[in-house]
Amino acid sequence: DNFYDVNLSATYHFLDSGHKGYSGVANYYREKLIAAGTLTPITASGDIPFYYDIISGVKETGHFLGVQYLHVFSMTTFDEAGEIAEKLKESGITNQVMNLQGWFNGGYYQNAPHDIKIISKLGGKSGLEDLNETMTGLGGKLYADVSFQKITFADNGFNYSAEGARYYGGGYVASFGLLDPSTLRNTASLGYRENRYDLLSPKFLDRYVNKFAKKFSKIDVYGISLRDLANTLTSDKKRTNVTSREDALDIVLAQFETLRGTGKSILSDSANAYAFAYSDDILNVPTEGNAFFIVDEQVPLYQMIIHGCIEYSSELLNDVDAYSVTDTYLHLIETGTAPHYQFTYEEASKMKETALNRFYNTTFATMNDDAIAAYIFVNEALKGVRNAQIVKHETDGDLRAVTYSNGQVIYVNYGKTDGTINGVTVPAKSYKLEGN
Repeated sequence: DNFYDVNLSATYHFLDSGHKGYSGVANYYREKLIAAGTLTPITASGDIPFYYDIISGVKETGHFLGVQYLHVFSMTTFDEAGEIAEKLKESGITNQVMNLQGWFNGGYYQNAPHDIKIISKLGGKSGLEDLNETMTGLGGKLYADVSFQKITFADNGFNYSAEGARYYGGGYVASFGLLDPSTLRNTASLGYRENRYDLLSPKFLDRYVNKFAKKFSKIDVYGISLRDLANTLTSDKKRTNVTSREDALDIVLAQFETLRGTGKSILSDSANAYAFAYSDDILNVPTEGNAFFIVDEQVPLYQMIIHGCIEYSSELLNDVDAYSVTDTYLHLIETGTAPHYQFTYEEASKMKETALNRFYNTTFATMNDDAIAAYIFVNEALKGVRNAQIVKHETDGDLRAVTYSNGQVIYVNYGKTDGTINGVTVPAKSYKLEGN
């Protein structure tokens, strides 16, 4: 009875003549969020950030006297991550944002973060803090990645029966994984149990976050990267103590307050709106729609709302093919999005027999030229509007016109021939800048 005992309301805002169309919707919502203190306009100017993930520790199957077990090996030590940052600086990239993955508790697919055990073979606590010092010296930021709500099947210490969220009553624990290409269900391990995970019940989230925050606050690292806290909101329908999604939202917001209390900055992965107030940077913002036939046009509403208030990156660009690379870069320019790559110091082929075998194009020595070229191309277009807000977005066939609050207009042409929009001719497969 009264399973969802929550009073919900909907608020309608009738827009005036100064807020016409979808550009008006974005402007109104941004203004509302700024007035509420959820968004704060940024003042930093100059080059846009260059976002990149570093995969450090990775789980691998080993055998001892015929017994199978998992151990962690290094794809990138903390010293090697510093070398990558130095090489990027030598190429002219100074505004770097490093997202360090797999640095503690068993690597990329970490154990539940109720404790922090920095992997010694990667460099230990001193090596991690040295890396942070290197990044700070270069003018960049180091975020340490953590997953709070998705607990890998490889964590033998997690009590999934007691602490896992349930679909209903005393029934199935909420378990997920990767997409199975044969069934299109996102519950596959694809041969590695690390790929599957249980969803932590919101009831236990406070315990994990508090223990992590207390210990992480003593480590000299710039910020915390939240792999799932900003994009995963789960209920728990265990009948003895039902937690609705509305309850879960209150719990998650309390955890953001706890993490903010550490004094660290926060990098959120594909953040939902409730995380905006706590996010200093956002990773993996989509630059394209789902391409369903029902969709007539793509509108970058998310970017139009947060640009000039929170800096953000694209999804990973490592696997963009040569045929579509120009269109991909133009999407970044149209949406005001910084590029995002993933690197390993070791050859990506070392992960072939691991749960991360899907990341086959991460070797820095072979990827750095493409990544640097992408950044230079996109930065040249966007560095003049880094702290400006998108106030108008227009489409005309293959052409786009994006107007910023500082008066600059960026025109983009996806077509194979030159085109004209608002009286401005834009070269084929290129962009043009006008204004301040």
